[in-house]
Amino acid sequence: MGVGTLALNHQQTVAAAVDQWVTGIAARIPGHTVFVENHAHTEYAKTLAGDGSVVLVVDGDADDPAIVSVKGTFDEPGEEVLVDGTLSLEIQDYVAVPFINLVGATVVRLAGQDDWEAFFADAEEARRSGHFVRQLTEVNAVLAERGFLAGFGSVNRSLTRVHIAADGTVLNGPYGTVIGRVGDPLHDVRLKAVPLAPESVIASVCDASMVRMGLNQRPWIPRYLAALDAWKFVLREQREDTRLVGFGLSLYGAGESHSLPLPRAPFILERQGEFRLLDTGTGRVFKVGADVATLVEAFSNLRDVEAAAGVAAQTLGVSPADAGVSARAVIAQFDRLGIDLLGAL
Repeated sequence: MGVGTLALNHQQTVAAAVDQWVTGIAARIPGHTVFVENHAHTEYAKTLAGDGSVVLVVDGDADDPAIVSVKGTFDEPGEEVLVDGTLSLEIQDYVAVPFINLVGATVVRLAGQDDWEAFFADAEEARRSGHFVRQLTEVNAVLAERGFLAGFGSVNRSLTRVHIAADGTVLNGPYGTVIGRVGDPLHDVRLKAVPLAPESVIASVCDASMVRMGLNQRPWIPRYLAALDAWKFVLREQREDTRLVGFGLSLYGAGESHSLPLPRAPFILERQGEFRLLDTGTGRVFKVGADVATLVEAFSNLRDVEAAAGVAAQTLGVSPADAGVSARAVIAQFDRLGIDLLGAL
């Protein structure tokens, strides 16, 4: 939901600001999230906060209406952060998550090279075999740096996050690059942030260039992230025998050269030989036949009707021309239902 579509109450605004700080995804709130590790820097932090910004202060004054108080530490795995006295977040390193049960809302942070290597390995395994790390598919798992991973533009240009470390260093995220020091005006901080590369948001904890290379080699990572979200729509009791098409399963025998769909494209779910189309943007689910599922997969992957018909025809047992006619009919039908099969809108 866009920030401008509906006014948020205080609790919702705080939750959205925290999400923006954790994920780096802009527009959760109208302004930027300012996180302050040392409450002595509170007054300076207020000078960085424009309209619609939220200032989160560790051990801040709970009676100060201009800030939101935070208790706990975000930089130790297994610790808990309490925001505004009501929002509780557990902090866990990515490498530990597969071995624990998530009880409450959990921030899964990528805080070192081991975390990033494990993340890429798990993504590769999911695409190859269809096996996902269960904990990452839970509704209470919040993957840090999602904005960078999913390629949400330049978070530095909008100053999505301003993080003031305990020593007064100002960074463009909790594990980011130095863009100033306490006392620097917002204009100067912004000038230093704007030209930075997207990977600058993780530069203080790992080899950011290697992570960028890993993402470039796997342009389908945003679709993988969308798949983690798709699982959250699947009932827990149905997950064991449900498969996501495109991850360890292709209905027409897609080769390595076939890209995965765009992140916002609907998913085809297969369970016990039956197929459903899931639009994660709206939460709508449609039961479809095997032929329709095959055509949707091919069209979403190749993004061209003729190409999709050509690869799906053999599986459907029809000519490419007939497959093309069917594909156009399927696309038109879902278009009338308000579903963009390419996820381009």
